[in-house]
Amino acid sequence: MSSELFLIVLAAGSALLALWAAVFATRADMSSRRALKIADARWEATTRPVPHLTFIGTPSPGQPIELEVENLGGTLTAGAVIVQAVDDLYAGELTLPEKAQPRRIVLQPAMKAWQRTGQPRCLLLVARDVSGRCWDCADGNKPIKDPRKWLAGQLRDLRLQGVVDFPGLTGPAR
Repeated sequence: MSSELFLIVLAAGSALLALWAAVFATRADMSSRRALKIADARWEATTRPVPHLTFIGTPSPGQPIELEVENLGGTLTAGAVIVQAVDDLYAGELTLPEKAQPRRIVLQPAMKAWQRTGQPRCLLLVARDVSGRCWDCADGNKPIKDPRKWLAGQLRDLRLQGVVDFPGLTGPAR
């Protein structure tokens, strides 16, 4: 066997081993990325704020409404709530520590509702977490990419644009 043939066989063998290593390195990288995605999703689910509202009675027209708010998830650094009860719309901002015990808050009337409702209901519930991400808690904790634009659209739909403002939610992350 000549030295030229030996070098060609050695180069071919090295190329095959390099290809084999690249294939397995790629598979390992894809599997670790999948595991990292799963871990991130689990972490996000535990750090996401999950406010839970309980209505305490029905208010008289024009009077404040009392709610009990409990945070079942991560820290809620800023939040917004709009509630309709009887003839009025009520609005307010929220901040709650992680997994906070139920706390009573009072929301002041923002304006008269466009139609009467028999039971109090939450029209808007938005939360901002510690990392600055916003979540639509009234719609299954969906992430909100642009809180300013999203909130402006929601307030326009509720006919509350210019009536209420939530600077803690739309401002820069704290």
